[in-house]
Amino acid sequence: MRAVLSLLVTTALVSAPAAYAQSNNQYQAGDATAVTNVHAGYANDAGATAVASGNAVSTTQEDNDTDLTSSQHMDGDTSAEANATVWTATNNVAITSAAVGNGGTAVISGGSSTIEAEQLGHGDANAAATLRNGYSYNAAVSSSASSNTAAVSAENAEVRVLMNQESTGSVNASAEMDADIVEDQAVSGVIASANNLSIGGETVTVLTAARQDATGASVTARSDIYAGSATDASGNATANANSTTIDNQWGYVNAATEQNATSQVQADSYVTLGNDFTGFASAGAYGVGNQATVANVGSDTVLDVTQSNGGGVSANAALAGDGGGMALASSAAYGNSITGSLCNGCNASGDVPGLYASSTQTNDGAVYSSSTIRTTGAATVGATSTAIGNAATYSVRPPGG
Repeated sequence: MRAVLSLLVTTALVSAPAAYAQSNNQYQAGDATAVTNVHAGYANDAGATAVASGNAVSTTQEDNDTDLTSSQHMDGDTSAEANATVWTATNNVAITSAAVGNGGTAVISGGSSTIEAEQLGHGDANAAATLRNGYSYNAAVSSSASSNTAAVSAENAEVRVLMNQESTGSVNASAEMDADIVEDQAVSGVIASANNLSIGGETVTVLTAARQDATGASVTARSDIYAGSATDASGNATANANSTTIDNQWGYVNAATEQNATSQVQADSYVTLGNDFTGFASAGAYGVGNQATVANVGSDTVLDVTQSNGGGVSANAALAGDGGGMALASSAAYGNSITGSLCNGCNASGDVPGLYASSTQTNDGAVYSSSTIRTTGAATVGATSTAIGNAATYSVRPPGG
């Protein structure tokens, strides 16, 4: 079935007339490095950001028929590091870092667009954010690292996407917070992804054929929060080798996806509170080798997905606190994951669209998940761990459902 879908998309690419044509060819042989350091004794608000990318391209199209081709090749390493010491901040502190080997974005409104893109990431991607804080009202740290990432946003249009992503380097993202007092919320979020493709549309016809290969040694995400005291504290870490997401409304979707991964994937999230927390505290970790997610509203949806994972996947979440309101820890690890959903009862015209899916999943890697909570007496305590080799979930909301 994939061959048929790929042929349909390829035929559309060849035959579709283009009022405008754009071509992008980028090659980066050396490293790309960004380092930000902040040291403040006192401030109302404080922030530090580090962003590094080997190749970046973006395009915006409005009411045009376009033919877009892009080739991005990164052989160097990409590194982004944001470090901050803020002893007192009466308001908010935010520290963030992002490292992307190859990045591409397209925003399309109206018309018919064809996008044919290749991203080759052959170096490592590393992002780190650290915060040392005495007092702040709110404190947040975040980091994201990716070898290849592409995003398409469209409305009132027809979009055809042919995408090839290849990652051979290691990908690592980490965020660390060491704070004495956070008056309100202490938050950490970390994402590490070797290959990532996302398409979002409203009133859009979406045709895609995507291939993702991740063969680097590892993909790791680590979030670590320590706060002497806080009202709420939340840390989340997500790591994936390959990820494709399509979120569309009121338009036909036909998506063919092939994902292959051998990287070791690990997601760790740790939250430690020295004293009582009065509100909510949680640690969440999610790791997956290959992930494909397609959601549509009101129109026929066709999926053809093949996934092969050969690397181990682990997710670990741990929370420690003396007491408080709600204490939660959750972790989930998947070798391969497919989710397809359709609201076919949302079509006011009375037509009832369908979800047509075909999938093949093979997992040879070990899958491990763990969650731990240590508390002297939170009002509500909950922990969950999930480890699944292959998971495919399809849901259709019927008329009146």
